[in-house]
Amino acid sequence: MNLSCVFCSVTAGVTDPGVCLAVNNEFVVFPALHQRPNNRGHMLLVPAGHFGGIADVPPEKAVPMLAALQVTTQAVKAAFGASGTTVRLNLGPPAQDIFHLHWHIVPRYVGDDFNSAKSTEVPLSERLQLTAKLGPALRQTSFGPSP
Repeated sequence: MNLSCVFCSVTAGVTDPGVCLAVNNEFVVFPALHQRPNNRGHMLLVPAGHFGGIADVPPEKAVPMLAALQVTTQAVKAAFGASGTTVRLNLGPPAQDIFHLHWHIVPRYVGDDFNSAKSTEVPLSERLQLTAKLGPALRQTSFGPSP
């Protein structure tokens, strides 16, 4: 954990307390600070430990990472009634603004104007509402068959 990293601060509950939901033992999800108007529910999937990029993730964390991505994507789609999702992983400059590994999971709808709509900063109160909406869907989404 690196509390000078904004995502480490969020996952520790120091910044924006209450926005994080645990996906599994190693990953949390929380609403993005900036959201497009027609895509409310844009979530960030973040490892609880600090990894700058995907090359920094130890191989034994790859399966929990992929499972967390799978579950979170299904939960976002269900919670926000989306017809699909966009999953984005930006690595390195200029694409990555915060150097803590994270995936963007965005609910998508037919005609949502995703590519041209501008995002705006969403207040903490609304992000807490988005977290509350995602919680039940995340709890209902299974990790698939047990080994």
